[in-house]
Amino acid sequence: MNDIKSGFVSLVGRSNVGKSTLLNRIIGEKISIISNKPQTTRSNLKLIYNSLDSQIVFLDTPGIQNPKNKLGEFMLKEARNSLKDVDLILYMVDVNFEIGELDKLIIDMLKKINLPKLCIINKIDTLDSEEICKLVSKYKDMKLFEKIIPISASEGTNVYNLIDCIKSYLPYGPKYYSDDMITDQTEREIVGEIIREKTLTFLRDEIPHGINVLIEKFSIRKTNQ
Repeated sequence: MNDIKSGFVSLVGRSNVGKSTLLNRIIGEKISIISNKPQTTRSNLKLIYNSLDSQIVFLDTPGIQNPKNKLGEFMLKEARNSLKDVDLILYMVDVNFEIGELDKLIIDMLKKINLPKLCIINKIDTLDSEEICKLVSKYKDMKLFEKIIPISASEGTNVYNLIDCIKSYLPYGPKYYSDDMITDQTEREIVGEIIREKTLTFLRDEIPHGINVLIEKFSIRKTNQ
């Protein structure tokens, strides 16, 4: 029977607002890599949240920026493609960023899409309650989003309420992936991305941001039980 809430959810926003941190928090595993360099996520990555009554397939997208090279153009195209064939769009913002040209670009994109949209205000652990209320009112006034949800992805604040809210906008349907899957990436791809993350973190001044990792040999070491 199709008795669970299931569907596809795209998570979009400018670079470094905490999209990958949120999805790792929801999934409970380190799948999507994190760096303070913009556009660390390069292509649409599926992360799968499973529970007894739902399956949510999240699309973690590259941070939207004005492209300056072919890599940037590719990532912008990936972000735009993530808005197709989904059931719900999450637009994530950082409390430390003022609404700028990039945000206006994203908002203009969202206005053209006839899908339910939620606005997620991240990093509320750095604000007091009065400041949070002002931000919520600012995004409510846009009359673009069904709901405005303040969270802290790093602290986990209000994340479970966000999940419940997402479920309420999904249709009833089948599970698209088995219960033991949390991503569509292979182990080799996950390891390659973690290597890239650590390289960007520890060699940030020595290597270009546009690096790629090619794993020539991959094996799983057996450990004694």
